[in-house]
Amino acid sequence: MIGQRLREARINAGITQTELAKIIGVKAAEISQYESDKRTPRWNIFIKILDKLNVSADEMLGREISIVSDDEEYNIKLAKKDLQILETIKSYPKLYKLLLNDPNRNIKVINNNLKEVFPE
Repeated sequence: MIGQRLREARINAGITQTELAKIIGVKAAEISQYESDKRTPRWNIFIKILDKLNVSADEMLGREISIVSDDEEYNIKLAKKDLQILETIKSYPKLYKLLLNDPNRNIKVINNNLKEVFPE
């Protein structure tokens, strides 16, 4: 999967395999092997690729990350799936308010109720 994401990032950057290879100091055949998942780049080469293609390691590794900012001006990194869960919970005002009041206790109650419905 890294190979596919590498290829997409390279194409999005408008760079050929040969151009990327020259920039990072490897042979074009190596880029082809990286993109076909036949080879994995060494760490120092991986960093050069990320820098040149302007992508994060999280993106290249398939870790979808969203940055959420709040009123206190700090950022939190969340996986998109986690962010979707939080947004879904917020769409149920009673549940959201209940969880805000005592999150640990209420999560335990929900979990215990789920065990009754879905026994392991």
